[in-house]
Amino acid sequence: CLWQSWTASLNCSRGFPSGKWASAGGGSACSSRRSFCDGEVPKWAARYPPRFFDFKGFREGLREKKDSLSEAELREVRREYAKPPPEGWNVLEFLNRMDFGDGAEDVANLFETWNDFISMAPRDIMRIPDVTAKQRRGLDKFLTLFNHGLWPRVSPEEFHERFAGKPLARQGQPWTSEEDGELLKLAGPGEKGGYDATFGDPWIYLSWELQRTEEDVHDRYVHLVVRPIEHNTRHELAITKASRPLHMHRKFRMIPADLYVVPTEDNFPLAQKRFEVPAAFRKYRQDGIF
Repeated sequence: CLWQSWTASLNCSRGFPSGKWASAGGGSACSSRRSFCDGEVPKWAARYPPRFFDFKGFREGLREKKDSLSEAELREVRREYAKPPPEGWNVLEFLNRMDFGDGAEDVANLFETWNDFISMAPRDIMRIPDVTAKQRRGLDKFLTLFNHGLWPRVSPEEFHERFAGKPLARQGQPWTSEEDGELLKLAGPGEKGGYDATFGDPWIYLSWELQRTEEDVHDRYVHLVVRPIEHNTRHELAITKASRPLHMHRKFRMIPADLYVVPTEDNFPLAQKRFEVPAAFRKYRQDGIF
């Protein structure tokens, strides 16, 4: 039955008349009603009649049918969970607020309820007749903004109330010795069950484990671990030949100045000067520029 009904619909779509091509399989489906397949037989169809079932067309029609059913289900879900309109708003007021332009009343009359209008998908917008491309783009834009709570504009207090995240349990509170020990344990190597603070970016995980912000956790780790190591280590500062340009000629009218940011010696103590020039190069050394 499926084969016959599909062959009949295929013959109708190709323009076969109901009488001559009824024997091609399911021709009675064409003869039961008047449609565009009641005209004359095209020459190519009369000369080369179909001999086999069009499986490619069958699969294409089946895919279109499934897509339409899926789209209908999604439309029902959007309609059911559509956002209510602001106080005193309807479809026409929505179109006027977004400066829809000419034809706003005609478009508003196409929708019976607010949910039918606000739950439209981009494909539904393309089916609205007698509107310009600019109006379609604007309608798609403002529908998306409205469904995401970004239009119409609200006060900053209400905006922060809508989108502000929930504060963490220990956010902004002073650190305790137990939390310091937990931080050092979680920041340890992975073999000991930690997140290994020396590899990658583990602060988002430590932030959730300790219920504090990432900046607060990272600053505390620097205070407990990094800063004592830097205080107990001697550092050197050297300006090497890498700071000189690789290619010099007369077209270099001006060389930009180099800016060196040197950390304070309180946090990065300098090592003792132990630089020695080999005896073969001592005659070329100028102590005034070192």
